[in-house]
Amino acid sequence: MVTGNVVSNEKQAAEADDSRKQGFVLPVVVFGLILMSTMALVSLTTSRDEFWSSSAMRESSAAFYAAEAGLNEVLALWDSTRQAQVDSLAGGDSLVLSWRTLDSGARYRATIHRWDDGSGQPLYELEVEGRGLGLRGGQRVLGAMLTSGPGEPGEGYKLGECCDALVTVRGDVDVHSAGSTLNGNDEHPAGCGTGSLAGFCYDWGAGDVCSDSLYDKPGIIMPDTTYPTFDWDGNATILSSPAVVPDTTIDNTTFSQFGDLSWDSLRAMADFIIGEPGQETEYVGEIFPRYTVDPMTGELLCDTSHPLNWGSPDPSDPCFNHFPIVLVRGDFAYEDSYGQAIVIMDWVEGPPHVGTEFDLEDNAILNGIVLGKGCFEVQYEAQFHGAVFMDGFYDNDLCSDDDTFDLNKQGHVTYSQCAVDRALTNTILKEYAVPTVPGPSGGVQRLGLRAFSEVIR
Repeated sequence: MVTGNVVSNEKQAAEADDSRKQGFVLPVVVFGLILMSTMALVSLTTSRDEFWSSSAMRESSAAFYAAEAGLNEVLALWDSTRQAQVDSLAGGDSLVLSWRTLDSGARYRATIHRWDDGSGQPLYELEVEGRGLGLRGGQRVLGAMLTSGPGEPGEGYKLGECCDALVTVRGDVDVHSAGSTLNGNDEHPAGCGTGSLAGFCYDWGAGDVCSDSLYDKPGIIMPDTTYPTFDWDGNATILSSPAVVPDTTIDNTTFSQFGDLSWDSLRAMADFIIGEPGQETEYVGEIFPRYTVDPMTGELLCDTSHPLNWGSPDPSDPCFNHFPIVLVRGDFAYEDSYGQAIVIMDWVEGPPHVGTEFDLEDNAILNGIVLGKGCFEVQYEAQFHGAVFMDGFYDNDLCSDDDTFDLNKQGHVTYSQCAVDRALTNTILKEYAVPTVPGPSGGVQRLGLRAFSEVIR
């Protein structure tokens, strides 16, 4: 009996163990089936999402190219089909063009907004919306800023209201004596010196020194153009057209604020200071390039630390890109010299106000900008290329005959946008100078381009 019970118990234990094994396998199989089904579903979903994503990106690219095609077409047809429509737009108005479908099935629609007030040079924004084809066709928008007409000059850089003319002045102007020339027609500086500088020649028109464009300016802008404030004896030659332009808005602020730069801030930027207020400057020596030698290579270098080195107008000279900012005080004569600079004529607030007289004479050559508070005299075959910006609206005993700008005795003063640009862009004033926008002679000119508003649907 004992033996039989043992066998029976062992058989029951084996059957219970088999039952437990069968109960464990079934959940494992079910879990495996669920896991495989989930992985299959995720794979299918991922494949579908990748397909949709790549399709949407493809359609977004199609939308971009549709917008680009529309932008180019509107610009190309501006003169023939759009000019009359946009000319009739008032400031703040918009012109919406109808949808156009391309051969690919993508399409675009253009809208032209006019942002100026309608009284000056037009300023437009051309906005083109492109859409791809299909349910998930993307959307892209391109925008371009445009200008057109009236064809007025303006290319280059300005510092505040300097330089809208060859000479902008508040005070008396005297242009006289045969052989003297005042020329507001834009020229690239070039030529040879005379007298003691007869062997010095240069040409900015050659090579890549200046752009090909020339933009003529008025000869003189001043508040009062009547005699004796403006005295032209007829013997001197004025080539500008117009020769003189009245501007009654010229006041203290014209010469005390240069865009975001104040007069005091401008003075503080001077690299060198020459002379004393209210005094005649003793002869300091001729102004011409100075050099140092690289001890390692033997290369000739421009010595930019020398106060009488005002660069060189010669494009082949190591000092060609050296444009110092020089603060001049008292009565200063620049004679038998050559260079390029921004010359700031200082003044001391009184009373009486003490300004500066700057005399360019005796065959001297200077390219750049002369500005400030005092008087500027060009005579004795001296040559100046650039622009003059001068305030003489106060008593100044230093100035001969109280003339703020005096051109005589075969002096030559010529406007040069290239000289103005190089003077500003080669100094710290570059960050304060603002490029002006020229009006093209015809058609429309693009000022900038932007892409935005990408939508994938």
